[in-house]
Amino acid sequence: MDESRNTGLSFGAIGTREEDWPDIDGDLDTVEGVEAMRRADAALHATIDRSIQQQNAQSAQGGTIPRALYIKAQNQQNQLTDEERQLLLSRGDVVGKALAHPDSLTTDEMHQALLWPPPDVVRANIQRATGGQLNTAIELYAKGKNALDRGQFNTMMNYEEVALLARRFHARDDANFSEVGMSQALGQPGAAQAAELLSSMLGLDFAVFRAALMRQVGQMYPMRQIAPTFPGPGLVQSFPMPGPGAFATQGQLGQRHEPSEIISAMTALHEEHRLGNITDEEVAARNSEYVAALRSSSQIPSLVSPNGFQSPWPAVTPPSNADRFGSGPWPPTARPQNPITIYANEAGVSGFGVEPGWSALSEDQKAAYRARSETLRHEAWAQQEATLAEGPSPFALPGPGPRQQPAKNLMGLASRGERLPGVPARPGIITGLSVFRDEQETEWQEVLRRWEALPEEHRQVYEARASTANAAARAAFREGRTL
Repeated sequence: MDESRNTGLSFGAIGTREEDWPDIDGDLDTVEGVEAMRRADAALHATIDRSIQQQNAQSAQGGTIPRALYIKAQNQQNQLTDEERQLLLSRGDVVGKALAHPDSLTTDEMHQALLWPPPDVVRANIQRATGGQLNTAIELYAKGKNALDRGQFNTMMNYEEVALLARRFHARDDANFSEVGMSQALGQPGAAQAAELLSSMLGLDFAVFRAALMRQVGQMYPMRQIAPTFPGPGLVQSFPMPGPGAFATQGQLGQRHEPSEIISAMTALHEEHRLGNITDEEVAARNSEYVAALRSSSQIPSLVSPNGFQSPWPAVTPPSNADRFGSGPWPPTARPQNPITIYANEAGVSGFGVEPGWSALSEDQKAAYRARSETLRHEAWAQQEATLAEGPSPFALPGPGPRQQPAKNLMGLASRGERLPGVPARPGIITGLSVFRDEQETEWQEVLRRWEALPEEHRQVYEARASTANAAARAAFREGRTL
């Protein structure tokens, strides 16, 4: 116990050992219980601070690989050179293999890169949670997606199923799983990009896992409801979030809240703030209440002064929803390139470094990213309209785009519908930017930079060429010819 009293503000290894957290069966009315709560308070802040530092640092294993290459592997898989793939493979681990050749992964390796348990463990967990009705992660995800689309997530999913989705298919009694450990794993170089790449290839929508996390937290505390809007005609589903009164004093509630539950609530609160669903003021108010809840059981001053640690939430004004999600919707088959996403890819930043970096940009720089995002969005819709005009089956999913070409058809879904023989395809919309892009032999981001640097009169020349090409394509289509 003397160690905890003398730690001061030097966090050291606090939070990494089991004895730093109070025993759930401990008596907090005893001296030992009070001391355990004091250590938990310090461990909470030390863990948050350590997580931020780890996300901003390159590990010794991946230090020779630039972060920009991880981001390129995630977003521009088909543009990786052989040398870049070899550099990723030089890591010698499953993350490097997933980013270099995602189609070559075995099922076990895919689970490892996604931070899921081994396939046999996932199967056993899902069978136990569903009473033997479902077996695989994709099946349970599909059930959650269907429930979310119907607006019945809270009624169609049982508690065990929700827990699996919220915990990356780890069971609630899995002693090897922790939110802190998962955050640290995703903070390692390339780990988050590999997981997101594979999730995209599998067609997994983060909204389903987020809904599971919100419901799991909501079952622990008294709740107030908020109603974020999800894509779809009028589809609004209320998800619970811990409200200002979620943690009352012991006398008010008649029970104590476990520190692990409070930490889970703080994690969910931070996720809501990152998604733009709550303001800085709400975050600060609720976070203060959560920290107070940790301290209230001990009824003695905290080991760590409120001013003695760096807050994990930004002090600057966070990006607007338009900067995070764009000025309008994207086609369902396109990867959104919103302003802050374009900035993060080019700057080679991720995690906690994205929003502070964005906030440091000048308004002119932000406006340039917004304009580029809007241009890409219009092109994506033009491509979507051209694709739909070809008449695919309404039940067929689009095939892999130019970013990736998975050879194993990971989800086992139907391929894209084909046009009848002899029927010409309806012409797509050609823009000046697309004409300019065809003349360049470089990656898309560099094409955009060059396009923006062109004088207006030069852009008009390309727009005129695009108009001529569109007219010729429409004429050929009307006559039943192909160009």
